Amino acid sequence: MNRASEPPADSSTMDALLPASLLDVITEGVTVFDADGRFTYLNTVAERVLGASREQLLGRRVGEVYPDFRETPLGSAAQRSLTERVPITVEAFYGPQGVWLEASMVPHGRHLVVLLRDVTARRQAEQAQEKSASRLSLLQEMTAKLSAAVSTEEVGAVLVRGAKEATGAELGWVGLVEPEGRALRMVACEGVPVELKLQYARLPLDAQLPLTQAFVTGESEWLGSLADFEARYPHLVEFVRASPSQAGAYVPMRAKDTSLGAITLAFAKPRTFDEADRGFMMALAHQGALAFDRARLFDREQAARAEAESHVKEQVRARQELEAVASRQRFLSEASTLLASSLDYSTTMESLARLVVPRLADLCAVDMLTAEDRVEHLALAHAHPERLDLAREIIRRNPIDLRAERGAGRVLRTGQPEWVADVSDEQLATLARASPVLSMLRELGIRSFLCVPLVARGRVLGCLSLLQTTSQRHYAEADLRLAEELAHRAALSVDNARLYREAQEAIRLRDEFLSIASHELKTPLTSLRLQLSLLERLMGAEVLARLGGKLEGAHRQVDRLASLVTTLLDVSRIATGRISLELSEVDFTLAVREALERLREVFAQAGCTVTLQAWGPVVGRWDALRLDQVIVNLLTNAAKYGQGRPITVRVEADRELARLTVRDEGIGIAAEALPRLFGRFERAVSVRHYGGLGLGLYISRQIIEALGGRVSVDSRPGEGATFTVELPRGGPRP
Repeated sequence: MNRASEPPADSSTMDALLPASLLDVITEGVTVFDADGRFTYLNTVAERVLGASREQLLGRRVGEVYPDFRETPLGSAAQRSLTERVPITVEAFYGPQGVWLEASMVPHGRHLVVLLRDVTARRQAEQAQEKSASRLSLLQEMTAKLSAAVSTEEVGAVLVRGAKEATGAELGWVGLVEPEGRALRMVACEGVPVELKLQYARLPLDAQLPLTQAFVTGESEWLGSLADFEARYPHLVEFVRASPSQAGAYVPMRAKDTSLGAITLAFAKPRTFDEADRGFMMALAHQGALAFDRARLFDREQAARAEAESHVKEQVRARQELEAVASRQRFLSEASTLLASSLDYSTTMESLARLVVPRLADLCAVDMLTAEDRVEHLALAHAHPERLDLAREIIRRNPIDLRAERGAGRVLRTGQPEWVADVSDEQLATLARASPVLSMLRELGIRSFLCVPLVARGRVLGCLSLLQTTSQRHYAEADLRLAEELAHRAALSVDNARLYREAQEAIRLRDEFLSIASHELKTPLTSLRLQLSLLERLMGAEVLARLGGKLEGAHRQVDRLASLVTTLLDVSRIATGRISLELSEVDFTLAVREALERLREVFAQAGCTVTLQAWGPVVGRWDALRLDQVIVNLLTNAAKYGQGRPITVRVEADRELARLTVRDEGIGIAAEALPRLFGRFERAVSVRHYGGLGLGLYISRQIIEALGGRVSVDSRPGEGATFTVELPRGGPRP
């Protein structure tokens, strides 16, 4: 369009082509340019399409009216059509009018005829169709991604990212209603400034915000400009004005008639939300709601499964704990049985060490403190006996030092346990006092270590050392508690054994003293009795009459002392198992009658009347003197405690047994005293009110049992006592 030498065209040019009246009624715009690009003709439609009248355009160059025309697609096509002399059709956006034009350019002589058709509607329809197809594709893609997401967090992340990318939003926010229904809690967001994330994390439903209102009402909020905010939410205008987002879409998410949450999409520039935009965003929200509903079910299923698994694990853990407790109790029960099996604690500790290995340790050592505070190594056991020599050599070279800050020495000194779950090489070095010992400790392979004190009555008796070497076990707190309980029981066993030995020694010394004392007293008593008899014979009648009572009292005291010495001798014989019996035919009834006759004065002094119930002789094979001793003990006992009340003595028998019953109506015996009544030096009442050594019933029981019989007592306080003796008539069994 630069042929300036050609003359300008006028309307007659077009009249030659078509009548003007016809050009004005056709639906296309018609324009004619000369070679210089001047408008030479345009019809009425062209005026409307170009937005200018003929008067404004005719005779003017197109570049004057539209300075950038040459750079536009229309300008390029016109230049090419004129230059190449070919018809060209092109579609382009015409900016001044904001329309899409289809321009058909045909060279005609020195002119260019351009037919203009407004194709805006078609282009918009095509664009809408393309946009709809694109959004449908995006929606399908989003649906697929949402279907693949299983948890609530995954759905939120997919939804907010996809919605933001699909709509070109500046930021996206997705929230779900809390179970209590009081607020929306953020699930995912993108593009939200860091300083606002905390503020947006939870939005109460009573807040006057577009998002909360959309959720509460179930109606979307479409705010495309600041003016929309001013009309609907004036209190947010300043916030929106200061924010990078000037428009927003707030869409509720519903599934199965239930409101689940809402989604926010904010845009940097004002925006008109047409029906397509709204439909697309609502479809996204609906798909998101369905996905959230599935995710909620999945989350519940996962929570239920996790709870079930947790419950199962808890049951398994509880069962394992119960089994562990039962196993520990069985072990402790077995250990207690072993500890109670012998009073020789050295042997018992060796057995205990073998019991501990390998159930609780690979290596077990027991060390005791002597009375001089020296350490005595008592027992050693190893799961692999071939390793015992190495362990013994370590003990020989590295004896326990009570001044040590670690190990068994500290436990023995302080009485506090020591527990090392994982023994390091540095800790081994602190235990070893020489390099060769450290090498041997390494060879032994100590992995875990426990040492607990044996404490009884507040005194440290020794310690129990447990080591894991070849196994992969490491001691835990439960092992420490078990070891402490085991050590406690072992300490009681050791203490009881020591106490028993001390008691036995004391009894031996006492019995030895009683034996010596009774024998030593018997000789002077015999001499004293002879001297009294001689003195009685030498006295004249006058002196005897004056001193006879005192002499008789001296005889009684000598007899009483002789009886006590005899009793002590009996105790000594019984304790040493040297009680002897001389068996013969004895009439039990006669023996009782003779004893009653001898004790007539005793009963008289006590104020007791005695009734004997016997129906003839009761003959058996017994020791007459020992039987008499039993009868006298029971009768004098009844007189002593009978309180002057009647005493009943009964002798009876059947073919096998003879039975003696002595019943008084005196003070009686308390129930708690009955089990120990026949023990040595035992009394049912205070010695201050009733004298004696507390040996009569003890000796009587020993004699009765030696004769093959038994003795029993039935009594209540204040109701007297009944002693019953049963003896086999054939004598004791060989």
